[in-house]
Amino acid sequence: MTDVSNDIFTLSVPYTTAAGATIETITLQRLKVKDLKAIRSISKKSDDWDDLLLARSAGLVPEDLDSMDLGDYLALQKRFQKITGVAAQSESDDGRTGDAGEMVALAAE
Repeated sequence: MTDVSNDIFTLSVPYTTAAGATIETITLQRLKVKDLKAIRSISKKSDDWDDLLLARSAGLVPEDLDSMDLGDYLALQKRFQKITGVAAQSESDDGRTGDAGEMVALAAE
C-alpha cells in the first residue's frame, strides 16, 4: 500500500453532477474498516462494492460516478485500487492489456 492519506486525481474531462457541482479533480481518501462495513450493510453483493467504496473514498454519491467520462473512471479506479492495495501489480505486468490473438484470414464477400 502507498503511504499517502489523500491522493488528488485530475479529470481529463470535467463534468457536472446532477446536483449542479462541477467536478474537475477528485481527492481520494484512504478508507477504514468502518467504511467497508457501511458498504456491506448497503449491499451484500461484492460486485456492488467497487463503485460504492470508490464513491465513498471520493466523497461522492455513487450516482455521481455515472456521469464521469469512462476513461477517467477507469484511471480513477486503478488509482483507487493502488491506494487501497487491492490490485498489486505483478512483476511481469508491463501495463499492457494483453497480446493480440493470431491473425485469421477472412474471405471477402
